[in-house]
Amino acid sequence: MLRLLIIVIFLAVLIVFALSNTDLEPIWLISFGWHLSIGTLALGVGVAGLLFGTVTGWIGELRQRSRARRAESHIRTLETQMVDLHQRLDRLQNTPAALTANIPEKRI
Repeated sequence: MLRLLIIVIFLAVLIVFALSNTDLEPIWLISFGWHLSIGTLALGVGVAGLLFGTVTGWIGELRQRSRARRAESHIRTLETQMVDLHQRLDRLQNTPAALTANIPEKRI
């Protein structure tokens, strides 16, 4: 929610700046030139940066989600193994009592 608020404020400031600077200026990039207002240029650069940051964050989030899924799968496997080991331990602890109960006592 805080991210959305920051993005809205950022875009609002850029839009106000773009509306305030509407005079056309010559813009050159290497040998390409065109006439563009400084406000429009700032708005375009800001939106491009916002999109680049969003895509970069999204890729990082996908990696984290993948790692989380693998970790959760590993935890489920370990929990299953732990339950199996507890059941085996219970069976082994109960087995000697059952064996000694069935053995007849020797009387001298």
